[in-house]
Amino acid sequence: MTKEKLLFVTKGGEDCDNGFNYILELAKTLNAGIAMLMVYNKNVMQTYEDVMAAVAFAEAGDHQMVRDIMKEEGKRIEEKTDMKINEIVEKCRENSVSFTYQIESEEAITAIKYFLKNNPGTDMVLISPNLSERKKGIDLKKLIKHITKPVVTISRLAKAGA
Repeated sequence: MTKEKLLFVTKGGEDCDNGFNYILELAKTLNAGIAMLMVYNKNVMQTYEDVMAAVAFAEAGDHQMVRDIMKEEGKRIEEKTDMKINEIVEKCRENSVSFTYQIESEEAITAIKYFLKNNPGTDMVLISPNLSERKKGIDLKKLIKHITKPVVTISRLAKAGA
């Protein structure tokens, strides 16, 4: 008997694990494994300050400083991503849930289609809140047109009012 496989799709960055606890509980309930697909937009710098600094140096003709700032920002993002992935790996190990991950620098729908083509044993696609709740996240209608697997969007927990 083959074990079900859940695909958790999330945007890389500091909140890449948003929604993962839901996926973990679902995997335990279904006795399923988890594959995480982390997508990054191409050539994205995360912080406004870094963008402004890069613009200032570019205007001053200091293109090496721009490259250095972008390289440093990429390194910072990579370190945070590694830390988050290590935390997720540990949670899965503690709960005896199999876990794999893949990182893609691609538009989310393209990355999902490619992943599913190469991993036909995937049974369900679960979309992180950091992709499903943003206007520039993921177009769910377009996604559903291109894949045949069930798609579930995860929403953030509502905060209690004071």
